[in-house]
Amino acid sequence: MGFYDILLHIKDNPNVHYNEVLKHSLEKEIVGGRASITIVLNGLTGLGLLDRVISQDRPIRTTYNITEKGNKVLRHFKELESLF
Repeated sequence: MGFYDILLHIKDNPNVHYNEVLKHSLEKEIVGGRASITIVLNGLTGLGLLDRVISQDRPIRTTYNITEKGNKVLRHFKELESLF
């Protein structure tokens, strides 16, 4: 599951930048390009699983962190994984 791997990557790399998430997702073949990762990140943010922070400094950078809700979702997925 791509979104699961992305959540784990962001949990393991606090304050991760958009380009780093994109690079990780392309290397793991989770997404095919920039538009796809933007959709995934917007969806995870919209669900409240990620926090997005856009810096006001130059260069403008977008960073992501996992929320408490995101951590709970990951815990539940790990519990499910242990059943299989």
